[in-house]
Amino acid sequence: MTRDDGPPLEDLKRLPGLYRRWELVEVFEPNRNYHIEDAGTHADGTPLLAVFVDDLKPNPLSNAART
Repeated sequence: MTRDDGPPLEDLKRLPGLYRRWELVEVFEPNRNYHIEDAGTHADGTPLLAVFVDDLKPNPLSNAART
């Protein structure tokens, strides 16, 4: 799925690390724009993804901010 109605790529910040597809549910938060790119493969052959987000400020309602 491709959408071009989000912010320009140069306005996005890369999240640290690389992610497996099933880890994205732990990364994504509501009301933010994301861009995902292929980032190679893990040694076991699992595809890895780089994630870019429009705002790196912590969301006070996220699980990470509550701990």
